[in-house]
Amino acid sequence: MARSLFAGLCVFALCVFKGDAGTETLVIGIAGKDVTLMCQNASEQALVVEWFRGDPSTTPILFSSDGEVPDDARFSLVGNTSLHISELRLQDESNYTCKEVLNETAHLHRVQLLVANPPPALPQCWVQTSNESTRGVQLFCQWPGGYPHPTLHWRDKEDLSGREINTTSLADSVVATLNSSQLLHEKEFMCHGRHVLVQEAKAACTVQLTNPLVTSDPVRSCFVGKAVALTCQSIAGNPRARITWLRNISQPEREIRSSGRFRISQEGNTSTLIIQNCSRSTDEGYYVCKAENSVGLREMYIHLTVNEPVNVGGIVGTIVVLLLLGILVFFGVFLYAGPRLCPKGTLLRTRDSSDILVLMDSEDEDVPTEAPGDPAWHRAMVRANGHATRTTESSHAEKPSEFDLEEKEPRTTT
Repeated sequence: MARSLFAGLCVFALCVFKGDAGTETLVIGIAGKDVTLMCQNASEQALVVEWFRGDPSTTPILFSSDGEVPDDARFSLVGNTSLHISELRLQDESNYTCKEVLNETAHLHRVQLLVANPPPALPQCWVQTSNESTRGVQLFCQWPGGYPHPTLHWRDKEDLSGREINTTSLADSVVATLNSSQLLHEKEFMCHGRHVLVQEAKAACTVQLTNPLVTSDPVRSCFVGKAVALTCQSIAGNPRARITWLRNISQPEREIRSSGRFRISQEGNTSTLIIQNCSRSTDEGYYVCKAENSVGLREMYIHLTVNEPVNVGGIVGTIVVLLLLGILVFFGVFLYAGPRLCPKGTLLRTRDSSDILVLMDSEDEDVPTEAPGDPAWHRAMVRANGHATRTTESSHAEKPSEFDLEEKEPRTTT
C-alpha cells in the first residue's frame, strides 16, 4: 500500500505545468535514496544543457553538459540532460532549473525537489470534552514530524465497513466530533494514518470512552473551631471527569464553591475541599463528591463528624496531681507504720533482757561436788534454778538467800 501510494505521488510529481516562463515539475525523493531530475522536452539536438540550483540569473551553474562539474560527487548527468543525485539528503531539497540551449534559443524547465522523511513516532490519539458543549466529545489524532504531511482519518472500531467519521484536518492532525449516540461506556475508536514511508498497518492508534470512577476516605472528623480537608480522587474516566462538591442534607443540589469558610483546589485528578472553623450545627453531616464526564457520572459520600476540643492541659494537670497524692500517701503510710514493716527488728528490740540466760562464774559460787543422788547436790541445783527463775520474773526482785531455799525444801523423814 505504501509503495502504491508513493508511486501515485511520484506520478503526480512528474506532471508538467506549462506557463509563460517554461515548465515546472514537482519531485518527491526519499532521504538516503537516489533521485533523478529530468529536463522535460529536452531535444537530442540540444547543444548544451545546464543545471542551476535556483534561478539561472542569480546562481552559478551547478552542472553542465559541456564539462562544468560540481564539487559534490553525488551529482551527475544522465543521458547528457537529466540531473542524478545519489544518497539524497535533507539539504538537497530546493528548486532546480534546467536550461536547454538549441539554435541560440534557450528553454527553461523548473523542478521543485522535496525530500520525504519518516515521522519520528507513531500517531498519537486522545479524547477530551468539547469546549463548546459540556456533553460534546472530540477525538484528536496527531502524527507530526513527517514529510509530506500524512493523511489521517477516524472510524468506529466496531464498524466493520470502515466508514470514516466526519473530521477536520489540520496539516498533520485531525479532529472528530462525536454525537450523543456515540458516547457509550467502553466504546472504541481508531485513527488510521498514511505516509509514503510508513506501512499503513503500523500507523494507527485507538481511544476508549469510559465512565468515571472516584475514591475517597468515607469518614472524616474535625474539632470545633478547627479546619478539615476532604479529598476525592478520580482514578478512571475518559474523557477526564470534572469533580464537584455537594451537601447532601441542607443543600443537596447546590454546588459548593470556594467562598467564605470553604476552599476548593484541584491538582491533577484530585480535588480537595477545605472547611475552616468547623461548626457542629452547620458542617456536620454528609458531603458528596461527584465526578462527571460526557459518558457518565459517579458519586462518593463522605461523612463529617465535628467533635468538641479536648482539654489536654487539664488532663495532664489531673494526672500530675494524682501522682503527687499517691506519692504523699505512700510516704505517709511508710513513715507511720515503719517499725511494723520490719517484724524481725521489732522482735529483737522488744524482747525483755531478762530472757537472756545468765551463766554463773565458778568463782562466784562453789560448784557442788556431790553426786546427783546426794541431798546436798539436790539443794545446790534447786538453789541455782531458783536464782534463774527469779531473774526472769523480775529484774528488781531481791536475790533469795540460801536460808529461804532451805526453808522451802520439803523435809524428809528417815
